[in-house]
Parts: sequence; C-alpha cells; structure tokens
Amino acid sequence: MDIISVDKVDNLLWLGRYSERVYITIREFFRGYDRMIENPDFYIQYCQNFQIPNIYTSLDDFVQRYVKDETDMNSIVSNLNRAYDNCIVLRNELGSETMSYLELSLDSLKSIEDFHSFIMDLQGTLDYILAFWACLDDNVQNYEIRNIVKLGKRLERLDMYLRLRKPVDELTMACETLDHRLKKSKIPYDRESFLKARRLIYSDPVEYVRAITQVERII
Repeated sequence: MDIISVDKVDNLLWLGRYSERVYITIREFFRGYDRMIENPDFYIQYCQNFQIPNIYTSLDDFVQRYVKDETDMNSIVSNLNRAYDNCIVLRNELGSETMSYLELSLDSLKSIEDFHSFIMDLQGTLDYILAFWACLDDNVQNYEIRNIVKLGKRLERLDMYLRLRKPVDELTMACETLDHRLKKSKIPYDRESFLKARRLIYSDPVEYVRAITQVERII
C-alpha cells in the first residue's frame, strides 16, 4: 500500500466531512422547506437548529443565499466548494472520473437560477454526491484512502446529528458506524473522547452539548 502523507490524510478526512455535510444539509433543507412554505418564519428556527447565525432578512433571502451565496460561509455551495477544493488536491489519489462527479454536483448547484423549481435541481446535486461516493468505492483501489474518506463522513454525521438533536436511535447508529470506521482506520485518534461521547449519547436524556465537545476531540 502506498504511504499516505499527513496532509493528504487531512484532505481525505475533510473531503468526507464536507461532502457528508452537504448531503445531510440538503436532505434537512428538503424537510425544512416544506414547513417554510406553510410558515415562512420557520427559516429562523432552521438556522437555530443548524446553529448558524440568522443573517437573512426574509424567507426568499434565506433560500437564495443559503443555497448558492458563496460569500455566506454557512451556505450549501460554500461547503460544497470546500469539499471540491479537497478533491482537487487528491486528484491523483481519487482519479478524474471519481472527481468529476463532485464537480458535476458543484456545477449543478451553481447553475440554479429559477428558485420556483430549485428543489428538483437540488435533488440533482444530491444525486451527483451519491454517484461520487459510489465511484469512490468502485474506482479507488487503495482501501485506506476509501476508509479515511468514510471515516470523515461518519465523524461528520455524528457531529451533525448531535447538533440537530436527532433521536436516540439515529444517534446510536451513527455512533456505532463511526466506531467501526475508527477501529479499521490506521490514523491516530482519541479513543477516550469517543468513549465519553458514546456514554453521553447513551445517557438518558442524551447530553447533546457535552457529546459534541467530545466528538470534536476524537480526531
């Protein structure tokens, strides 16, 4: 197996984290937007749920800026840009075909113009992310490269699920799949922080804030 540099390990982890962040965000946005149609002020609660500052002036302003304003660091496009930036650095490790699906996802998102039918366009962005992950599994022969990206995905999923106050069954599944990836990974991590996070997740009630702190310390 080729030796993976420390810098490339970091890129692989954040590629996994940012691509998962976009995936979860779009799925949650679909659910939230249905409520916004009935209650336009629900975007304020949505921002609170994601723990992002409400810098928006209205529902229309929120939708357009949150989806594709590259100057908004919390927007979907900003997070997808970060995923793609890491992907570019990893071109040799991932291959051009795998990388192309993340590029298509970004192009699909940036091309949104009609905000009356943008949900279908966002679904296309989501589909390309899924295709990127599938191509990663199919085309990248180096197991450790695939594993580190998946580790980043699982770490981000648990972090976001805690911030979104997901129910216990979803948290415990996210926690156990992260544990599986951590054990299979050859990169150093803080096992004690993971175990503390797991105990806080399994407590009744779940100690969300303290668990987030421990998750942030795992890697």
